[in-house]
Amino acid sequence: MPPRTLATSNGTKEAYIHNACLQEFDFGIQRTEACLTLNVYAPENATNLPVFVWIHGGGFFAGSGAEYNSMPFVSTSMIHSVPVVTVTINYRQGLFGFLADEELYGERSGMDNRKTTGNYGILDQIMALDWIKKNIAGFGGNPEQTTVGGESGGGISITILLTSSLVSKGTFQRVIVQSGSMWPAIMDTLQEAINNTGNVLRTITNCTTVQCLRNLTGNQILTAQHIITSKRFMGIPAVPVIDGYVVDDILENYYARGNFQKVPILIGSTANETASYTYRMFGDKVNSTQVQEFLKTLYNATIIDEIPTIYGPISAFDNPFTYLNIIYTDAWILCEARRIAAKFSSYGLPTYLYTYNHLVSAAPSWAGVTHGVELPMLFPTILSYYYRNYTFTTLDQQLSSSMMLYWAHFIYNSNPNYNGNPANWDTYLASTDSDFVTSLGQPQMMVVSDLEEIFVPLLEGFLCSPQDSRGVINR
Repeated sequence: MPPRTLATSNGTKEAYIHNACLQEFDFGIQRTEACLTLNVYAPENATNLPVFVWIHGGGFFAGSGAEYNSMPFVSTSMIHSVPVVTVTINYRQGLFGFLADEELYGERSGMDNRKTTGNYGILDQIMALDWIKKNIAGFGGNPEQTTVGGESGGGISITILLTSSLVSKGTFQRVIVQSGSMWPAIMDTLQEAINNTGNVLRTITNCTTVQCLRNLTGNQILTAQHIITSKRFMGIPAVPVIDGYVVDDILENYYARGNFQKVPILIGSTANETASYTYRMFGDKVNSTQVQEFLKTLYNATIIDEIPTIYGPISAFDNPFTYLNIIYTDAWILCEARRIAAKFSSYGLPTYLYTYNHLVSAAPSWAGVTHGVELPMLFPTILSYYYRNYTFTTLDQQLSSSMMLYWAHFIYNSNPNYNGNPANWDTYLASTDSDFVTSLGQPQMMVVSDLEEIFVPLLEGFLCSPQDSRGVINR
């Protein structure tokens, strides 16, 4: 069901225990179905400060707002005279947040008796943003100066929130999208979602009615989810849905039409996004034949023939695994980040593009600068999740401080630059394709003029074109 608001009260609720929504993974945080909570980090005696709302990632099936202790970020912002209030939120995930079912769709559980199913996690995020808008002033935040940021599934969520008619204009004033431009495969059509989640759950659990589904225990649902996960691409059991309520078209079409909230944007990705995913499929010993067969599942024959011309022959690379990830990262995330940046920039909006390329010494040799590894720079307390028994070097600490300050200044005034910054971060223009690269502890601007020539042939073969009407649902 969509989330419901709690009855208001003038009493004080002592809230000390963090929690996470039900999921298969154990991060040492209490997991519960009663998980729609948020965490506010604010300087003492805060008044009317800019607000940074963080939507965690995790493939829409893992993670928690409680993982992202924002005290280091808030403390750094205070020390450098750009104090912010930070809020991290929970939202339902996996089958709890993205189960689509024909009978649930017919219940018309949306506002104004509208049909919806499968996007309960996104609706949780929308309700959290509405709550923040109404209540953050009580914690010293300015509801008219809110930046919404997120990584991976959280970043994808932001690209959805920017397009949804359910999100009121003025709910947020700027956005930060980290590794969150994985289109179009990250959304299912309504029928795809029903087939992939609701129908499969009914088969696994022998449920023939919605009431039977509602009587399932959390553990029963997680057991079924594990079975679904084992058969899904990249192990993601359920994704957001083109349901005709939260969204009624593929995201590509929204942005092509300019049908999104026009706010400043900071967007980017890591240099080797896909290694952590392809490693799970192949290990780092993938051979040339496996690479070619995998690429055939992504691209048509014309694109396959063009890849050696664009990137060079596979024999020119250290190994086939490197070759695979350069191509896959470009097509999966880097090119779409640029497309989004170009679209925002075309409306004259402050637009900043980055590539995170800082490799820590503890990183496995196969991984490189892979998906999610920039997060400890903004939230240092999660460093051990990525690199056990590793502590920041001096270079790491310098980059962490710089990134926090770039982010904080963007949150403050839509411009990440600040006095004393290691390098000036230019606004993104498609004509120059300027990219801000973090590498070896020293951020720098780079201009790569031939990127459009590289990406466009791949994009047209890999992504739906802006004119593609696949998945359109009339309200």
